[in-house]
Amino acid sequence: MRERICPVIILMNRNKKRYILPIVFCTAALFVFDVNADAAAGVPQADSVQSEAAGDIWQQQAELAESNAEAYRKAQEQYAAELAAYQQALLEQQAREKKEAQTQQSLAEADNVKTEEADGAASPTEAGPAVIPPAQSLQTLPQNGTIANGRLIAAGLLSAPVETPLKGKSISILGDSISTYQGYIPSGYACFYPETQNDVKDVTQTWWMQVLYNTGMRLAVNGSYSASAVCGDSQAEDSSAGCSTRRINELMGTDGTVPDVILVYMGANDFFRSMELGKFNGMTGRGEKYYTNFTEGYELMIQKLLRTYPASRIYCMTLIEANSGDHPRINEKGNTIADFNQRIKEIAAAYGLPVIDVHNCGMEVYELNHYTSDGTHPNKEGAAKMANYVTAMLLQTA
Repeated sequence: MRERICPVIILMNRNKKRYILPIVFCTAALFVFDVNADAAAGVPQADSVQSEAAGDIWQQQAELAESNAEAYRKAQEQYAAELAAYQQALLEQQAREKKEAQTQQSLAEADNVKTEEADGAASPTEAGPAVIPPAQSLQTLPQNGTIANGRLIAAGLLSAPVETPLKGKSISILGDSISTYQGYIPSGYACFYPETQNDVKDVTQTWWMQVLYNTGMRLAVNGSYSASAVCGDSQAEDSSAGCSTRRINELMGTDGTVPDVILVYMGANDFFRSMELGKFNGMTGRGEKYYTNFTEGYELMIQKLLRTYPASRIYCMTLIEANSGDHPRINEKGNTIADFNQRIKEIAAAYGLPVIDVHNCGMEVYELNHYTSDGTHPNKEGAAKMANYVTAMLLQTA
């Protein structure tokens, strides 16, 4: 601007006053033109910055929209897959139930035919005795995959044709090795069955699965832990002790279902480990600690069961015999299985609980080598004896 004004000043000095006005107008015009030029030069730069910023925002929004669309698409695919799996499982379950219903109907029709024949053979003047359809032996079932049969029995979908007052009720078991079977106990629990030297090779051959089949009950939880004893740490989260809070709480179904019936077969390992039997002088409140006294540990276990499952029918089971040749075995403390069984009966009586005296199921001490694989764990014949005895006691007290 300075270069433009200086010549004007020089010209003013030469031409004096008559040129002043035109010169002033020219100067103003040049000034205005220069300012407008500068302003015009700045506008495109601002517009460029704004356009670039707008472009970045649009790009981010486009990327976000694309990401959301991809997430929605994946969610839709996952939902469709889960829906298809659910529908397939439902169809399979309905097919199993239909097949079971047809089997039950066929068995019932066959029994009716036999009943009619028996009635026809009876004297026309005397009414024949009521005929109860015999329960089909579990061992004679078509073994088209016995694992599948085991699952059906556990779910209450396959049982003996005879109706029982226990049919449809749920049952949990608090036990040790003789009540285990791989795949039917909680994850992390030690297991005994199946075992190389024992001829129980299928879950349908275990004593407890036969009880389910005979009564029509369904399995809530088989909380059996191989080598576990009643005694031990009652509080530790990983405790295997029968008196532990963990073992008691895990008798509840995964959906929080409380079992209608609970069977307690515990104490054999306390005997074999020569735990102190202790004395029972009546009910005593037991606290949480590490128990080494069988009587105290068993009482705490019963107290916890009653507190946790007040509406359940709880049965205490005595222990099958342990042998030493043809004689009852005596542990290092000088106790026998009979001593432990007597204590179980005393504690159960004090708390008003029924006892299933499995010790008297028909396996005499001199017969244990025939009914067990090692003097302790029932084989197929031994398991069947246990199952029949437990079934009879449950039905008598239902």
